[in-house]
Amino acid sequence: MEFNATFIVAFISFVIFILIMNKILYKPIGDIVQKRNDFIDENYNEAKQNATTSEALLNERDEKLKSARLSLKDKTSIKKKEAQEKQNKITEEAKAQAKTEQESSFCSLEKAKDETIDALEEEIANLAQIISDKFLDANEKINKDENQELIKAIMEN
Repeated sequence: MEFNATFIVAFISFVIFILIMNKILYKPIGDIVQKRNDFIDENYNEAKQNATTSEALLNERDEKLKSARLSLKDKTSIKKKEAQEKQNKITEEAKAQAKTEQESSFCSLEKAKDETIDALEEEIANLAQIISDKFLDANEKINKDENQELIKAIMEN
């Protein structure tokens, strides 16, 4: 193999061709590939950050829902307790009123009973007086004031 000027010209042409290709083709393609890699990395990092933000928002939403549920449960139990207390109060008031009315009725009945007994005692005394007036002598007559125990004994039987 022989080295002559053609070989040197071919070698210089090849080096110039490589430099021109590097400047025209390889460097722009490398820049495009680098920009693409940067774009992918940027989007990946942004997607990762969005995923983290989304997860944080989901956790916050879940906490708020849990808090709202607990709050609603507490409010419901408070309202239920208030309703139960109100029901108990109304029931107690109704029982007290019924007891008062019952005692009032009982007192009225006792008073009516006493009045009836007094009236009956008076009536028995009058009847005894009338009977004694018709059938007994004047000195054997029944005196209603003296024989109250006898009248009470008759009423009890």
